Amino acid sequence: MMHRIPALLSFLGFAASIIAYVESFSGSSTESVFRWWIVLIPGMIGLFIPLYVREYPSSRAPLFFLKGFAREMPEWVAPCARALAVIGLIHLIWFAAHSGLGAPSVEDGQYVLSSRSHVLKVLSQAEYMALRGDELRAFASMTAAFYFVPMMYWWFRR
Repeated sequence: MMHRIPALLSFLGFAASIIAYVESFSGSSTESVFRWWIVLIPGMIGLFIPLYVREYPSSRAPLFFLKGFAREMPEWVAPCARALAVIGLIHLIWFAAHSGLGAPSVEDGQYVLSSRSHVLKVLSQAEYMALRGDELRAFASMTAAFYFVPMMYWWFRR
């Protein structure tokens, strides 16, 4: 019964990531959604640690979290984990390509693309919102992929 608690916490993190992903298309301000990452990232780490310890030493394998964790589970679990990881990686590459490895921010009342406190480009409001949406989609898709593994592990674990 104790495995249901991490399964529920993983599901809540996965659901929050999916909601943030959908919210990224709304065009509304994404500032409030980014505050959740303060909770989601440590939560994800906290759910991976017991999984890692329980499966040690096989959890040290490079591809354990894409395939090895899914043994004794339905055959669709591992391909879904890989698909979510690929989708997250594609979103991350898309954002990096469009942002020039900078981050959209507001400095002195202007929308800018900055990197390490250097302004790379001044943006219009539409460009800024588009880049913030891309940034949110990248992080939301990556956290969804990361929460999927412990969610499935604890849900189907006997």
